[in-house]
Amino acid sequence: MRLDKHSSIPLYAQLRELLVEQIQDGRYKPGDQIPSELTLCEELDLSRPTVRQAIADLVADGILVIEKGKGTFVAKEPERFVIEHFNALTFSFLNFDTYEGVGLKPIKLMEPDPELDRMFKYPADKPHPGYWLIEWPLRADNEILGICSSYVPVQIFPELGQSISAGKRMVDIKSNKYAMLPQKGSLSVLARPAKNKEAKALNIPRRTFILAIEGPLFSRSGHVCEVLRVALRPDLVQLEMN
Repeated sequence: MRLDKHSSIPLYAQLRELLVEQIQDGRYKPGDQIPSELTLCEELDLSRPTVRQAIADLVADGILVIEKGKGTFVAKEPERFVIEHFNALTFSFLNFDTYEGVGLKPIKLMEPDPELDRMFKYPADKPHPGYWLIEWPLRADNEILGICSSYVPVQIFPELGQSISAGKRMVDIKSNKYAMLPQKGSLSVLARPAKNKEAKALNIPRRTFILAIEGPLFSRSGHVCEVLRVALRPDLVQLEMN
């Protein structure tokens, strides 16, 4: 390993990037122990604070982990929960056969909202009764993998909130409504910093990047019947497309 002591780039930053390169090149694999601070100091003629700063940065980034009394190791890749056959209806509440065991939060009645109105294609000058907001966590092994939100027009399902609160079965809720249920969707999937509310719900630091899924779902007639907003932890979730 070589560092340029005449560079304008601080030595700790050079060491940090050098270690990252060696990890990416496979010299150090997940679970491998890297040289000790003392070894790095001696091999590279660096001070202890310089080496510690580089190591601390990589630990903060989740690239390295320190095991007390053992040393510093390359972090292992977490085992991801695979969401098989992911498609537009995967997180659709109206597509559920049952909501038992899902962990729904109390259903909320939302007033008309300009952004949602645009997605549901409601005219700005046309009053309507608002939306039901249905929220639930995506969990695996007691770990929260994501937060799912479904917005359903009150016009289509006027008794939805009361029916869910009363424990009514999905088959009964959807009875005689099959023409209004989602058949396809137009979702966008992007990586973005978590909003404060999302970070808190997912138990991650603020501004951590998440996988955001959002968009409208369409009924057989082509009308928007549901809008989805999903925030997933990319370090814990793997989407399998079909």
